[in-house]
Amino acid sequence: MSYAQCPDCGRKIELFGESNVDAAVDKHKIPVTAKLPIDPKLSAACDKGMIELYENSALDLLVESLEKLSEGI
Repeated sequence: MSYAQCPDCGRKIELFGESNVDAAVDKHKIPVTAKLPIDPKLSAACDKGMIELYENSALDLLVESLEKLSEGI
């Protein structure tokens, strides 16, 4: 979890300070697979035992990366 997003204006708030993940990616030549928001809807879905119904585009990049990896298998 790397940020919270304001539900009113959509602004990303980096709760733990500015991320250095992009510098690490460049240095080590590894892909960023996801930058996850802290989302109360995710917590609520988990609490209700309904995580499979949670929708968020934050994991789209992870899914795309896994699909590309599986093509090479």
